[in-house]
Order: sequence, then structure tokens, then C-alpha cells
Amino acid sequence: MNFRWTIRRLHEWGLSRRKLRGGFLHSRLGDRFLARETWIPSRESLARAFLVGMPITMIPLLPLQSVFACPLALWARANLPVTIFLQFLSTPLTAVIHLPICYLTGRLLLGADLSAEWDQVWADPMGIVSRGSLGALYLGAVVLGPVLGALGYFLTHLIWKAQPPRARKAAAVVPKGQENAA
Repeated sequence: MNFRWTIRRLHEWGLSRRKLRGGFLHSRLGDRFLARETWIPSRESLARAFLVGMPITMIPLLPLQSVFACPLALWARANLPVTIFLQFLSTPLTAVIHLPICYLTGRLLLGADLSAEWDQVWADPMGIVSRGSLGALYLGAVVLGPVLGALGYFLTHLIWKAQPPRARKAAAVVPKGQENAA
């Protein structure tokens, strides 16, 4: 099973862009939902997925992150599967790394001495939430999200080089005297 097989089966079942156009999903969600770049990663749509997905991913304790990220991804014409995948970077398993980094960034922005905070945070990483320091946690998340999104955007453009424009095929050269011989 590969990508072409999947697309062929979806087309047979009536789930192609041509067959869905004018239907319920198209009338409700428009051309952005059916656009190729929404589902198949391109250089631009992948870069926009980082710009949309990372700021929402970095906000801690936000339930239903994908519900907030999907409309923004459709509006920005970002790649929807990548945007949804980015939301799974902030799970309870990654919270042990994610929350302390946001908290320490917030405390740094508030002017605190990080040498004292560093040992306390890494001794009890989940104690950040119970200590009543949610302001620093959310401040760090609001700053780190757009910074990491922009970093992902620029790294995508740096790593994924743009395709050179395709040269047009040259018109067939017809020898003299054979122009009308068809």
C-alpha cells in the first residue's frame, strides 16, 4: 500500500477533489479544505504549518489544541496533517521537558536569577504547576511558541530548497520546405 494506491481508492469511493467540489464539505469549508497543499506537504505549506502549530503547541495545559490549530491551519493554507502532528509534541510524556523550559524562559523574562531557579526546577519539574507560578509558565510559552514557529519556518526554507522553474519545451524545429507537409 502506497500513496498512489490510497489516492486511487479514495477516488473510487468518491472522495476526490473533483467529486467533492460543490458537496457538503466544499460548501462549508471551501476550497482551502480541498486544496492540495492542505494535505500534501510542500515547501510553503510545511513552513506555514510550523508558524501555526508551534505557538499553539507551546501553550501548556490547553485542552483540545488541535481544535484551535486546525481552523488556523486552514485559514493560513498550512499543511493540516503536520499541524495536527505538532500538537502531539506537548503530551504528558514531554511535559517534563516542555514545562520547565517554558517556566525558565518566563522567569528569565521577568528578571529572576536563573541559577537558583534551575536547581529547583530540575529537582521537581512538575512542581512548577503546583507552586503558583503559572504566570511565568504562560509568559515563557507565549514567547517560545512564536520563536520556535519562526525558527521552524526559516529552517524549512533553508533545508527544503526551492525547485528551479521548469524550462518550457522548445518548439519543434521544422526543416525548411516541410512546413506544409503534414
